[in-house]
Amino acid sequence: MRVLLVVTGLNLGGAERQVVLLSKELVRLRHEVSIYSLQNFTVRLDELAGTGVQVIVDHKRKRFDLGVLRRLRRHIQSWCPDIVHGFLPDGNIYSRLAGWGAAAPVLNAERNDNYAVPLALRAKYHLTSMLCDGVVANSHAGAEFARRLHRIGKDRIHVVWNGIDLEEIDLRLANPPRPAHDIFPAPGLKRLCMVATMKPQKDHPLALRVLRRLVDDDPGWRLICVGDEVGIPGYKARLLAEVDRLQLEPFVKFVGYRRDVPEIVASSDLLLMTSLHEGFPNAVLEAMACGTAVVSTCYSDIRLILPFPEQVANSRDERELADAVTCCYGRRAEVARAQRRWVEQHATASASAAALLAVYASYGAPFAVAPAA
Repeated sequence: MRVLLVVTGLNLGGAERQVVLLSKELVRLRHEVSIYSLQNFTVRLDELAGTGVQVIVDHKRKRFDLGVLRRLRRHIQSWCPDIVHGFLPDGNIYSRLAGWGAAAPVLNAERNDNYAVPLALRAKYHLTSMLCDGVVANSHAGAEFARRLHRIGKDRIHVVWNGIDLEEIDLRLANPPRPAHDIFPAPGLKRLCMVATMKPQKDHPLALRVLRRLVDDDPGWRLICVGDEVGIPGYKARLLAEVDRLQLEPFVKFVGYRRDVPEIVASSDLLLMTSLHEGFPNAVLEAMACGTAVVSTCYSDIRLILPFPEQVANSRDERELADAVTCCYGRRAEVARAQRRWVEQHATASASAAALLAVYASYGAPFAVAPAA
């Protein structure tokens, strides 16, 4: 089977990570995969080197670039995919328009839930809804949100949870460095880690207030924030001002984007998530695979993912979250074991690819379920 994945770019976001992971797994299962990147933001391109995945990098110069749309349509006509699957808003819209009239079904992706959709994007989705054959969401909550947003019937909305390559994680962590201990090197510290792009959705201010509560009770707590600002100039400066206001400067470090995220997470004691809304959070999945206990606010499918109720706060109150952190710190070995078992049962790369292939088969894609490799 030939699968064309249309994505805005290949940056360090969670959707891009899943595109890379799924494309590699589909090739391993002897399918052909072509990734069409609409922009030349390709930080993850090296992860596909030598995998057999075909990558075409275009350069969208304006919000709606007819030249890119024509080139994508030519690629669809010449490569003749069995499925066209768009990711992220631009990937969704461009795959619909470029795939119009082609023989291949066009699927879109929904990677989030319960977010404010700009009016222009909502209008684009509504005007082109008849060009989309189905939507694949990465959470049950996101599937219901996608049904309303894309105006598509329930029978054409599918849920495929994110996956992770456990073999790759285990190899990376076989003899790992301990970067969290390099970031905060003193002995006897309790290291929290937060992996999130700096934007309001992730609610870093809440994480900082949680840290303030923890430090008031035990000065040994520290917070490592991985990620940087995107799309909102000055947002990081506002967060640093909040650090100053809460007098947390010695207790928190912002380390920007890193390529050693699994190692940072694995060498931390806990992962903290304070998001207002998410789909299936890659950061949580990675921590679960790495053996690091997770504490989270409540959103999307998180209660279906984390094994213990104590890991998910019922409210966005910093005291409740701080208490959850303290509770899970004391049980972190038990929590980590249960999380790893859950990933092995529900969220491996092979399980995610198999579920996606089953969706493709439901749209008539030939040889959708490959023989075991």
